[in-house]
Amino acid sequence: MTRRILGLLACMAAVLSLAACTPAGRAVGDTQDSMPEVAHDSTHPTDVTVGFVGSTDTAADEFVINALSDDKLNVYYASLETSASSANATDGVSGETESSDAGTTSENGADSMDAHTGVDKNAATAQQGVADFVARAVKIVVISGIDVTDANRESWNQTLTNAREAGIPVALIDPKHAPEDELLYAVILHLNTNSADSGDTADTKPMTITDAVLTITRDEPHEREIKVTVS
Repeated sequence: MTRRILGLLACMAAVLSLAACTPAGRAVGDTQDSMPEVAHDSTHPTDVTVGFVGSTDTAADEFVINALSDDKLNVYYASLETSASSANATDGVSGETESSDAGTTSENGADSMDAHTGVDKNAATAQQGVADFVARAVKIVVISGIDVTDANRESWNQTLTNAREAGIPVALIDPKHAPEDELLYAVILHLNTNSADSGDTADTKPMTITDAVLTITRDEPHEREIKVTVS
């Protein structure tokens, strides 16, 4: 009887723990309506692990990874390129590269659909990257250029739901088509790799990508869409 009671208590604790990871009616990382009474000073950049899921624009990926790594964040990179291409794409870029066997793609995404299976290999590779980062328990998943379509919507919803249930916030950089369910991501980041050409005044200067990532991981108030720079 004692063992049965202890088992039930353990199950209840697991359920409560999972529920605590998923805020009601809000995305993970978008749950604060006001600044917390106690500042998150303990969340130092060196404590933050970022799972970065790349796009077919490897140059933009490098800008982001370099900016985050230069600010001492720990970045893991899941590339859409093949292993050989990844080595070239990440040359000089800080961060660990994840690999996937989901398929290969050209830089413009033209070969992303498998002619035999009809599977979107870009989406499959990106989703595997998210799954790997969830298993690694990173502090935040950042996805560049996500393209949610009728063909991959269900698999993307499941992938991002898994991240949500694990309590890991998701940020989207310049999505082609974002998920319809806004509970699955905390923010959309609009990247400007050349802040000098942004045309913004001092009062409207974009956040850096690092500041945006730290804001989300610290669960501080933020807009649903944020303009960011890499410098």
